[in-house]
Amino acid sequence: MRIGMRGTRQGTAQRHQRLAIVGVAAAALTACSSVGGSDGAGVDAPPAGPAADTTAASESATGPVSAFEDSFDDDRHGWALPPAPSGTTTVEGGDFVWESTQPGLRPHVLATTLGEAFDEGRLAMTDVLVTASVTPERGAAAMGVFCREVPDSDADFQWYEFVVRDGYAAIRLADSAGNLDVLAETSSPRLPLSSTASIAATCVDAADESASLSLSLDGTAVLDTRVEDPLGNGTAGLQAYDAAEDESADRFLISWHDFTVEPA
Repeated sequence: MRIGMRGTRQGTAQRHQRLAIVGVAAAALTACSSVGGSDGAGVDAPPAGPAADTTAASESATGPVSAFEDSFDDDRHGWALPPAPSGTTTVEGGDFVWESTQPGLRPHVLATTLGEAFDEGRLAMTDVLVTASVTPERGAAAMGVFCREVPDSDADFQWYEFVVRDGYAAIRLADSAGNLDVLAETSSPRLPLSSTASIAATCVDAADESASLSLSLDGTAVLDTRVEDPLGNGTAGLQAYDAAEDESADRFLISWHDFTVEPA
């Protein structure tokens, strides 16, 4: 089932520097599939920030960007958003830390480096393996990665996302209006608080013009699905959805330790 939430986007003049979405209604915090899974809810959209260095993101400053790696030793790639009453995203001590202070946040964040490459027509990330290691410190947020973020016809952008939390995992088609189409889901994963996990997602086109999407947790396959008329070349990044208030009284605190995109 699809549930809408209002979102906002700000970025470069080319519209695509980095992104975060604001959830606004407690009743709309949770998006449910037709088979009963639930997890849907953002941090504030940032103003345009300074340009980030392009290091491992491309072969040269003007070449195609087909791979990207960040260990969050600093914020040279431009991930962090300005502080806001709803929460913070900061790069500190080798981690990218997201902390929510109000219900309903669903941060969706990409590096400035990748947004600039997309705007300049240098991005080559159709068939990719996207990985991130993360530790949930507080709350019950679903967290993960996304691929193929591209313009949408009925929202600003859409993408495939791969999210997990303790007792839940899903592959979904999502958009910046807050709509979610669950493509596959399961209740099998275990990701208790203070445990670190590696989330890996693959997005690969097939010869029959479909695409294969798969999700792994700590090297173990969790979900896979195939989609017809798939999204095209687009950026990859990090995603989370806070739990509804009746699921957890604690707002999320999440520490990301690294993020990598490589050709699949």
